[in-house]
Amino acid sequence: MYRRILIPTDGSPCSDEAIAHGIEIAQAMESTIVFLHVMDTFSARHEGIVNMAEARQALTVLGHTVLDRAQDIAIAAGVRSSGELAEGTPADVIVRRSTDFDLVVMSSHGKGILKRLTVGSATQAVLHGIMRPLLIIRCDPDGRALRRV
Repeated sequence: MYRRILIPTDGSPCSDEAIAHGIEIAQAMESTIVFLHVMDTFSARHEGIVNMAEARQALTVLGHTVLDRAQDIAIAAGVRSSGELAEGTPADVIVRRSTDFDLVVMSSHGKGILKRLTVGSATQAVLHGIMRPLLIIRCDPDGRALRRV
């Protein structure tokens, strides 16, 4: 059913929860995972970063570190995976890339309504723009997945 799974990751503990859930699904369905890390250079420009070449280099190093770690987790679990580094606004890139996948698994940091209204939420933007099945792993403020017992 879900042969190809896209898991966007930013390296946060909450994102790690989405990776764990996505890997469980991939194990059960013998799926392939693509981990996606989006370098948000748009936000960097708006935050007043002066030297974009240095910022892009630092974001690239961070992105490769995040993707390598996610792939190491998948390899340890026996799941086929690859990593993809992209540049742009995270929600836009995720929605655009999602068309090549059967399922997207991503996290939501569970910020309150005031924070979402003033800052926005990549997960919320993806939810409104995506045309593929989307599994959202909600996390508490400490980055742990919210699980009901």
